[in-house]
Amino acid sequence: MAKRLFAVALATGVMSTGLLAAGATDASAIATKTYTKPYSKSASFYSKPLGRCVKTTLSGKVTFKHYYYKQKGAISDAFLGVKLVNPTMHTTVLTKCTGGKKATLTKVSMTQRWYESTKCKLSATVTAGYPWTVAVTPTVECGKHKAGTRSTTYSTKANNYTQSNSGRPVGFSGEVHIKYNTSLCLSARPTVTAYINNKSDSWTNTIKACVKV
Repeated sequence: MAKRLFAVALATGVMSTGLLAAGATDASAIATKTYTKPYSKSASFYSKPLGRCVKTTLSGKVTFKHYYYKQKGAISDAFLGVKLVNPTMHTTVLTKCTGGKKATLTKVSMTQRWYESTKCKLSATVTAGYPWTVAVTPTVECGKHKAGTRSTTYSTKANNYTQSNSGRPVGFSGEVHIKYNTSLCLSARPTVTAYINNKSDSWTNTIKACVKV
């Protein structure tokens, strides 16, 4: 409803006082709404020393509050209260990345590290009681920035491994304003260290979960 009213307001060039909530002296905002959006992103790595393809999938949901922000005649999307819901990391092992057969590892270490990467403004926070940590760490887009990290090691011979994180263990404090009708992106840095007996190999990449209203 807010988006339709916003479109009408743009077309007429008028923002009614009933539609806008008071903000700063030169700014105003349309009523805040809460959204929840799913994500599922994958990346693969082939280890020649191990003869294994490691495929990692990050999945879960992003929940956030959103409103349209008007300042000095410009409209932008405002995001706040951003949280990850059930952020899961699943790793599958194959003989090769295309057309490969199921294979196994004897041990694997898996890490997912999250930060906001659209504006590099939001800082990661963790919920008390969850096995996540927050630290300033080097990132691809933001230089040194606060990120939420979860690491797990599985010392079992298997074809696939799943790191589950129920609830809303990671949040992002602060508020960010971005160009109207563009996405807010969270970057994840999944890292996998794969072992076969006394051999190991490591891999990391960047996976983005982007949301918009």
